[in-house]
Order: sequence, then C-alpha cells, then structure tokens
Amino acid sequence: MRKGMLITVAGMALLAGTADVRAACIPTQDCASLGYKYTAAQCPDGAIACPFDTSKFFCMEPQTCDYTYTAESCAANCQNVGSSSCVRNGTTYYASCGSSKCSSDQTCENGTCKSPAPTSGYCCGHINDCGYSGGTSSSYDSECKRIYMKSCYEQCIEWGYPDCLNMQANCRASGGTPVFQYCIVDIGYYVSKLPIYSCE
Repeated sequence: MRKGMLITVAGMALLAGTADVRAACIPTQDCASLGYKYTAAQCPDGAIACPFDTSKFFCMEPQTCDYTYTAESCAANCQNVGSSSCVRNGTTYYASCGSSKCSSDQTCENGTCKSPAPTSGYCCGHINDCGYSGGTSSSYDSECKRIYMKSCYEQCIEWGYPDCLNMQANCRASGGTPVFQYCIVDIGYYVSKLPIYSCE
C-alpha cells in the first residue's frame, strides 16, 4: 500500500515538472527580441515582416540613419555641421550641429552673423539731423526707390551703416551720451547725407 502511494506521488511530481517545462517554452511575440526592429524605409533592399506586428521588419543590411540635423538647419542657426553624419533617402543628416560661425560679440539673425552697432560714427537715421528721413516719408525716397528699388533707409543699411537708434542705444548702454557732430555728403547718388555721432 505504501509502495503504491509513493509511486503515485512520484508520478504526480514528474507530471507537474513536465507541465512547468512546457509552460516555459511558449514562444515570445516580442518582435524586437526576435530581430524584427526596423522600419520598411530602413530596409530598402527587402525585408521580412514580423508576424506579430507587420510594421516591424528584419533585414540583413538595414539603413539606420536616425539623425535629424541638416546642413540647412545648422546654417539657419549660424552653425557649422557636426562631424557625425549619415544618409537617408539621399539627404545627409547630422547627429548635431557644430561650432558657431559667429564671433563672441555677434548674434545670429536669420542665418546671418550680426555685429552689434558701434557707439559712434556714421549711421542711418529714420529721421535724422541731416534733414532727411530714412523712412518712407523722405523726399529722397521716390528717387531711392527708382534707382535702388528700396527706400533710402534700406539702401543705407545695405551699404553697411548701422541704424542710428541702435547706435545711440549702445552708446547709452555703455554709459555715454550720443552727440550729433555733423553730416557727411557724397555717400551715394541720392542718399547724400549721413549723420555722424560721437559717444561722450
């Protein structure tokens, strides 16, 4: 009687162990752990879709370019491109942008390095001490627009002279006082008068 009970208990233990082993052999349905971890775009030469998630693929030579910066996006922030790059769909992408193209005293405006206005010198005035307006109401503006296709003020700025208000603001910020000195002539054909300020 005891021998029969021992055999029965042993048989039950064996069956229980077998059930545990079978439970542990259930195949995983995680696509990534099975190697299906790419998108169709990353497998341009063909791929095998995961049976559990057909948006995941496996391929032998995936193109895993996940960088997002382009030369254009870096240039828009006045930066050089970074050193690490890859190509996706014919476009070169970078891991990051590199060093700034601007010097330490410059700021970036729409992809262009801008130097701060000086505190004294020639400047373009909206309404200045030389008797003309650099805005649209100037008596010179009709001629400026005819010759240069822009206002006198816009042409003055294009020649590289700073805005008078910015110059005066920088002078005051440095602890000085902007003082009008005199006008300079022969700066262009119609925009012939530019004020000169000193910062005192």
